[in-house]
Formats: sequence, structure tokens, C-alpha cells
Amino acid sequence: MNVNAESFPRRHRITVEEYHRMGEAGIFSEDDRVELIEGEVIDTAPIGSRHSACVTQLNRIFVRGTDALVRVQDPVRLPGSSVSPPM
Repeated sequence: MNVNAESFPRRHRITVEEYHRMGEAGIFSEDDRVELIEGEVIDTAPIGSRHSACVTQLNRIFVRGTDALVRVQDPVRLPGSSVSPPM
């Protein structure tokens, strides 16, 4: 096999279904903070106090005076090959 340095690093894109199977197989622990972005598993930063405060304030604004259901930091499936976090 002829391998040259220009072909590395290689990325192995995965599908949303493969990502979910990885979660079901225990590859990701409950403490892992990962998302699938455009077919790549990406580590995410832990939620800090500023992030938490912003989410709380935005939630208060969005639900004020409405009957809408607002989901806060729940898993979301996006079109294509992205999902956050493993479901």
C-alpha cells in the first residue's frame, strides 16, 4: 500500500444512526460532552456559570406570556449529519 504523509490526518465521517449506536454501545459515558457536527464527533466544553445564567434568562424571555413549549438543553436532531447530544 502506497501511503504518503499528505493523506493524513484522515477523517472518518459517521451517520447520525452510527452515532446513536455508539451511545447505545456505551462508547460515550453519561459524563461525556460530545456532539455530532457534520458527521464528526466533537468534544464540547462543560457548562459554566455564565452559560447557565444566559440559558436561564433566555428561557424566561421565551416562555413569558406564551403557551409555547420551550425545550432547554435537550437533544436536538438537525438536518443532515448533526445531532446534539447522544440520544
